[in-house]
Amino acid sequence: MTIEKDAEDIIEKFSKILEDIPDSDETWYITDNLNLTRDDKSQEKNPEKILRNARIDKEGNLIVKKADWTN
Repeated sequence: MTIEKDAEDIIEKFSKILEDIPDSDETWYITDNLNLTRDDKSQEKNPEKILRNARIDKEGNLIVKKADWTN
């Protein structure tokens, strides 16, 4: 197959390129921003503001589009 041949060509070319890269003993990454996290904070939710642009039927039910991937 052409895909397998192309893959073999890519691997062969990549291997040749790697031969030109010099070996190194160790690699160090010095950064100050390792394992940075932030506290989870909830935001104030206003249901009236959320429902302002929503489509609602006569009975007060929220109308949403059915997902295309469902049957």
